[in-house]
Amino acid sequence: MTPPTTPRHSGSAGRHHSGKSSSGKAAGGKSAAGKASAGKAAGTGFFGSVARAADYPRKGRSGWRRWVPGFRHWAVAVLLFVALGLGAFGIGYAVTDVPEPNAEAAGQTSTVYYNDGKTELGSFKVEDRRSVEIDGISEYMQHAAVAAEDQSFYENRGISLKGLSRAVWGVITDDYAGGGSTITQQYVKNFYLTNEHSLDRKVKEMFIALKIDQEQTKDEVLANYLNTIFLGRQSYGIEVASQNYFDKPASELDLEESAFLAAMIQRPGAADPAENPEEYSDRFDYVLNSMVKLGYISQEEADAAEFPDVKEAKANNQFKGQNGYLLSHVLDELKGPGGLTEEEITRGGFDIVTTFDKKKMDAAVNAVDQLPERNENQHVGLTSIDPKTGGIVAMYGGEDYLERALNSATQERSQAGSTFKAFTLVAGLENGYRLTDYFTGQSGTTFRPEGGAPWSPRNFGGASYGPVSLLKATQSSINSAYAQLNIEVGPEKTVDVATRAGLPENPEDHPIPGYGLESNASNVLGTASPTTEEMANAFGTFASNGIRHTSHSVEKVTNPDEQVVYEPDTKGERKFDENVMAETSYALRNVVTGGSASYANNLGRPAAGKTGTSQQSQSAWFAGYTPNLVTAVSIFGADQDGRPMDIGIYGGRASITGGSFPTQAWTNYMIEAMEDMPVEDFPERGPLPEVEKPSNDSGVPNQAPPPPKPQPQQPQRPQQPDENDDSDDGENSPPPDEGEGNDGDEGDGDDNEGGIDPPATNPPKVDPPEPKPPEEPEKPEKPKPENPKPDGNGDRGSGSGGTGGQSVPGL
Repeated sequence: MTPPTTPRHSGSAGRHHSGKSSSGKAAGGKSAAGKASAGKAAGTGFFGSVARAADYPRKGRSGWRRWVPGFRHWAVAVLLFVALGLGAFGIGYAVTDVPEPNAEAAGQTSTVYYNDGKTELGSFKVEDRRSVEIDGISEYMQHAAVAAEDQSFYENRGISLKGLSRAVWGVITDDYAGGGSTITQQYVKNFYLTNEHSLDRKVKEMFIALKIDQEQTKDEVLANYLNTIFLGRQSYGIEVASQNYFDKPASELDLEESAFLAAMIQRPGAADPAENPEEYSDRFDYVLNSMVKLGYISQEEADAAEFPDVKEAKANNQFKGQNGYLLSHVLDELKGPGGLTEEEITRGGFDIVTTFDKKKMDAAVNAVDQLPERNENQHVGLTSIDPKTGGIVAMYGGEDYLERALNSATQERSQAGSTFKAFTLVAGLENGYRLTDYFTGQSGTTFRPEGGAPWSPRNFGGASYGPVSLLKATQSSINSAYAQLNIEVGPEKTVDVATRAGLPENPEDHPIPGYGLESNASNVLGTASPTTEEMANAFGTFASNGIRHTSHSVEKVTNPDEQVVYEPDTKGERKFDENVMAETSYALRNVVTGGSASYANNLGRPAAGKTGTSQQSQSAWFAGYTPNLVTAVSIFGADQDGRPMDIGIYGGRASITGGSFPTQAWTNYMIEAMEDMPVEDFPERGPLPEVEKPSNDSGVPNQAPPPPKPQPQQPQRPQQPDENDDSDDGENSPPPDEGEGNDGDEGDGDDNEGGIDPPATNPPKVDPPEPKPPEEPEKPEKPKPENPKPDGNGDRGSGSGGTGGQSVPGL
């Protein structure tokens, strides 16, 4: 039953309600107090403070809405992100250093010049690159590059945010197509980094570009950029490209040429413009229009511009013909005495001025070309040296370096034959012997050197002479006489003179392969095998009157800062007494004026020298000189690997001698090479050192001049340059005209054994030789023996004793 709603009931109900409510409030108050206490406790921590400050979760919101960030939250997040980004950027900028340039980009082509310092001979390079300053690049080219690659170049700070973001996105999505980089960034990539497609490389590129923009001027950045770009045809840098495409320096590039090269920057290897110019036509037009847009040229200039004529690509043939031998020799010197590494040479951007003279090089080639045709096993080596410095002015190393790289002038060795007698001559003059001393001219004379086996060297053709003076023995290259002198002086002294003059030593512990310089009796006949460079260097010491220089092919090397990197010593060092040298040159002049090298008398100026022919006709030599130029020529047989072999039939002759084709080549070369050089005389003869002769015993009695035979008075005829005028033959039979002893060199140059007749016209006027010693007899009259047949070791042989088992070459 429902209670009545009376005041009493109402009060009662109200009391009941009120009591319940009070009880709930009390309970609720306790609960709220607990929550407040907990909230207060929570709000006192760090995160609570952050939450209250950030109002997150948001007050006044319920449910999921409390967790939706408001505008203020978004603003704070953005600011925080920017702050973190700037911090990271600052740290990255601070810790990124500008690295050293990469080797490829920093390297520059080293250029080799003839001795005039202007005529280019070749180059050494990994990449063909030559850097120039901004003044060395035409304004058209500067503007075209900016128009093509970075139109905001002069305004930006080294980077483009738009281009950078595009590149980063491309790297992330693996869809990187390039482009978007500023000129500064491209320069940084080319010069300091690599072409790697990675985010790390792109970030480094950005930081380095910013620093480079702070450290370098815009002109410097632009010049460096243009010096590092690749433009096809192995052209690295604008200077090389300008030369390769237009045969002109970058400073002379015009509008059309500049626009063309700028058009190639983006795709340099797309095509060779000489063959397919349309490949670049669209880009060419873009560059011109961009130059108009930037105000560099007018619209009329752009409309009038046409695609330029591009030179055909040149074949890389700098090593063809003689050039390869010259460049190879230069490279060896730079790496040897020059002390440079190959990397330094190929990347250093050096200017290398050589000692090679272009005119004399042409003369050397012409002289060899005038010789009879040769087969693949017949070779010619020629080296010509300035005796005042040791500089090699010319060499002939072979027909074509690309066909056969072995250098016949500086690498291949051949037995020197009787050219070696010159060293024994000097040894004799230094040790008390004189040109008027007499020695045996008897072919096959048996010598008994102390401590050695008997030795019986033969003269050329088996011809015998009576006692002969040292002057006559030199002029006619008589083996028996020089064998006696060498034994009595001491073979070790011949070796000493040869090495002091400039031939290399030959140590026993590591001998030079194929050289064979030894201290035995037969060394006087040329058992050693030098190169023509070595022999020319040694005879150059005679030409310089006793001062030895080191042969070299480099005059000076300078780096891009014009600092001298290498320069050989050309002062030289005195090795011989001046009067001994003057006497030597006097004796060797007689070889030219009336001896085995009489063809050289056609030079028409004072000259001296010595011929030589080796055993079994493997080589034939002439080494001769004037006071201002020395040249050695060797014709020799060798297979394609350089192993010695017989020359064989050459020039229609079964065998050749030093007085034949080698002397002809020497003379023809010297006539052309010395055309503009002054005529110089040899020094006057003077008193020789007074020393006691060695006591070595050759086993042959001392020789004395034979008594002169009475001669009927006969009309005198003029002396010809191919006649020996001081024969010392004491027998009834005269020596053959060649008179070269066992190596077969010619005496007069007019016999049938290999001499070359001088022209029938009057010979050039040459200073007459000094008066002959009074004891020199006149030449007896007797017919020359016909076709002497070899026996023993042959007409060029020498017998077998005392030579250590070696075959002994002749003269």
